Amino acid sequence: MVMERTRLSAADRRTAILAAAQREFAIRGYHGAATANIARGAGCSEPMLYKHFPSKQALFAAVLEEAGARMGERVGRIVDDAENPVEAWIEHVATRATRDPEIIELMRLRMLAVSLADVPEVRAAIAANTAAMRERMVSILARARDSGHVRDDVDLEAAAWLWFGFTLAGGFAHAVDPDAAAGNCALMARTFATLLQPERCEIEES
Repeated sequence: MVMERTRLSAADRRTAILAAAQREFAIRGYHGAATANIARGAGCSEPMLYKHFPSKQALFAAVLEEAGARMGERVGRIVDDAENPVEAWIEHVATRATRDPEIIELMRLRMLAVSLADVPEVRAAIAANTAAMRERMVSILARARDSGHVRDDVDLEAAAWLWFGFTLAGGFAHAVDPDAAAGNCALMARTFATLLQPERCEIEES
């Protein structure tokens, strides 16, 4: 008996292509990634892939945007109800950065994107991804400051850039030495959080 192939809606097909492309780009890099492999992973033909994305560059840019947005939603779910959002981020994201496949793939995509910054679509995706991440970081840090977990004198925009730098450092750490990266990333995150903490001075009564 011949099984009929399920026809996906345009939105579902696009989602399948992006998922397959994210894996392919993360594993093989931009130049090593093959659109034939991506189409096969998405269960469609290459012509169908190009109906959704006009070029490999446009596909990569869309993957970067989608992965960044998805991670933003994930971080939001973790920190939104936390008493100390910075601590929640460290516990659930930073310390798992080099063991969680989704986080690892996003870190690799961001490193790849830098080498493609001269491509207009990719540069726009980098700018949007970075701006959204910094905005999210500033919001988290502001909440932590308001609840007394971050110093009042911290420039939140500057701290957000440092936080963004941590994510890039995590990607490099994993690329160079995956076995040691988990401990290094956790240490970097803890150090960053410590630098933000208010001083706890007890004044002895005379």
